Amino acid sequence: MKNIITLSLFSFLLLAFLSSCSKDENPVAPDSIKSLTMSHWGVDWSKGLVGSEGNDVNDADGETIGWCPNGSGTGSGIWYRSRNDKIYRISGGELSGVTSIDTTKWDNDVCDTPLANGDLWAAQANDGFVVFKVVELPTDPNDYQWKVKVQYKFSATTNF
Repeated sequence: MKNIITLSLFSFLLLAFLSSCSKDENPVAPDSIKSLTMSHWGVDWSKGLVGSEGNDVNDADGETIGWCPNGSGTGSGIWYRSRNDKIYRISGGELSGVTSIDTTKWDNDVCDTPLANGDLWAAQANDGFVVFKVVELPTDPNDYQWKVKVQYKFSATTNF
């Protein structure tokens, strides 16, 4: 009986040890960089949803607009308007290199910096934070939907 209990205990400990060795303690999300085309009809970064004409995104995190968010002009660029006005331009570079954002850098006036191909931006969403890279701006200046192709990373925290 003593041998059976010892053998059972040894088997249990061995099984527990072997199963814990197979766990990845630091998993990396292979799909952490995603793509979408945001528009004037809203974007929800955490869900990866984009609105369309007549079908706005409920509780959108932001949208693209053809005038400065502060209302100082139109027709001179396309901007991303965050619902809570928490946004700043990181500059150019690779999205994969952004591992965190600095919330002390929120910019109240981005009129001088409309979206430009290759630029990286950080913004606060309703349920987290996003960094996005502008991939392609629309070529038709009369397209009021202001569709902008981006790559992005979303996180519930300021770390990505």
